[in-house]
Amino acid sequence: MNQSYAVKKVAMLLLLQPDLEKAVTFYQSLGLKLVFHLKDRWAEFMLGSIQIGLCPSTQDLPERHTGIVFEVDNVRDMFNALQHEITFMAAPQEAVHGIMASIKDPGNNIIDIYQPTPEKVRDLVEQQKAAETCCKTDANVEKQVSETCCKSQKNNVENCL
Repeated sequence: MNQSYAVKKVAMLLLLQPDLEKAVTFYQSLGLKLVFHLKDRWAEFMLGSIQIGLCPSTQDLPERHTGIVFEVDNVRDMFNALQHEITFMAAPQEAVHGIMASIKDPGNNIIDIYQPTPEKVRDLVEQQKAAETCCKTDANVEKQVSETCCKSQKNNVENCL
């Protein structure tokens, strides 16, 4: 591949907005840093090294999931503080990898808010390793003992071998 035209980085995330002023207020309420704003023409935010551009649109935009994920320290605190100001698609949900909630901006862009829970992932990995070790039959372990061990591990680990 010719490196002169290879993609180097994400330059900007661009979100269309029928009401630019409302969208600027929305993203400021999330704590994003406004870099500049040309009334009714353009707004740009920075989040770390990522630029987020808000572009006005005259189209009615359907609800759409963007695939954009913003990390926060505490999803539940954000939900409690902002649930009457911004649209949450549902209350925060907990998964093994973290706590998530989806929000909708004024342009109907759905964005995920994410709080990682690395300690839970580590615990799951350790449980999986224990289950794999327990479930494998060994020449020194009778098959019945191994099957019993595996069945007991299935209660703790969903994907026991």
